[in-house]
Amino acid sequence: MLVDFSFSNFRSFEGEQAFSMTRDARFSDGSFDALSTIAAVYGPNASGKSNFLKALWAMVTMVCISYSQGDAKTGVPRDPFRLNKKGASEPSSFFIEFLAGDGQRYRYWFRFDDDRILYEELDVFKRLGDRLSSHSAKLFSRDPSGISFGGTFRGPRAQVRKTIELRPNALVLSAAAAAGIECTQPAFDFFAGGIAYCDAQGYLSEQARILNEFKRKTEFSRHLATLIRYADFGIDAVRSTPAIVDKETRTRLKKQLQQQIGADPEKIDQIFSQEESSTLQFEHVGDGNSAMFDEHSESKGTIAAMSFFSLALRQLSHPTITLIDEIDTSLHPSLVEEFVRLFTDPLTNPHASQLIFTTHDTSLINASGPADRLIDADQIWLVEKSRTGASELYPVTDLKVRKEENIGRNYLNGIYGAVPKPDFHTAFAKIIGEDNRA
Repeated sequence: MLVDFSFSNFRSFEGEQAFSMTRDARFSDGSFDALSTIAAVYGPNASGKSNFLKALWAMVTMVCISYSQGDAKTGVPRDPFRLNKKGASEPSSFFIEFLAGDGQRYRYWFRFDDDRILYEELDVFKRLGDRLSSHSAKLFSRDPSGISFGGTFRGPRAQVRKTIELRPNALVLSAAAAAGIECTQPAFDFFAGGIAYCDAQGYLSEQARILNEFKRKTEFSRHLATLIRYADFGIDAVRSTPAIVDKETRTRLKKQLQQQIGADPEKIDQIFSQEESSTLQFEHVGDGNSAMFDEHSESKGTIAAMSFFSLALRQLSHPTITLIDEIDTSLHPSLVEEFVRLFTDPLTNPHASQLIFTTHDTSLINASGPADRLIDADQIWLVEKSRTGASELYPVTDLKVRKEENIGRNYLNGIYGAVPKPDFHTAFAKIIGEDNRA
């Protein structure tokens, strides 16, 4: 589980930003332990909400591919703040604290520029029986002078030192995973094994997986079909049927999957490996009659809902973190609420998986009094831009909100900031007035 995440000098964020999933005892309902399973991020368009999620995803990506891709001359992929000269010259940094699959707590951070990793450190809070140690132990740290290891590090130290000398642009954690070093593997697996990122149209990437499940008639597909029936789309059954796809169309589809969603080329080849492909068919039942419709005849809302149901089934089946940008773009508000509620209820989220999402949907936080709140104050974050064009991330709790406060209403009224500037309407009216006078 994610505990804390901080970063600096990334895209629209210039200074250091701090984000936390730690619950505030004043607002926690006690459903889970001290860590929240949801976080909602609000703010106007172009404020930097998406860039916040991309910062966390950029850290995940760096850990996963830092050593396996590129060579000593490729530099370090970086996207610093660009609205002043300082952003390009100053390093960027990522910090994260998390609970890994081995039940231990880790702190990991690194600082880097365009050419190399300037600093990196991994610490662990070891498990002592049924509790975690209150003191961290260093596994390793590195700076331009070299790498040092803590007493808890077990593995070929000389090999790691040599690797970092040859690859100053690669992360130690990434290189250690490639070398099969067991003591750092749980930390690497946290990044590589359970974090999913989905943007506004990212639900399309789920379609190939769904089709494959229905084609193989798996238990997963049966569960998904059941959810579709209960979602009141008028769909009684879902199944896959053979569909012959010509070579030209096959090539075009593979190219689209690679370009639009960054799908793994090898996985795409596996899906398209056989001459006979499949397509989804949806059975609708009317007044004593039924009819089959293909996926192109279904609404985008239905396809999006099915994709998000599939995503939820996967992510809630084991401990994971799900990042969704603009969740309300693809789903009806009632389905957005249902999707979020899946992560707040221990019955549907037995592994305490976490959901972090951006949205404009204030109905999710439009409640008065403590009863029937879907999202509590300490689970709401705001993003807005300063006059210098730099994004700032802050929790609603920094604004001294009360437990019974209607956060959605106050947010729309501009009490917390992070809303579109009202001058836009005035400027638009002025332009229309000038056109009418011309």
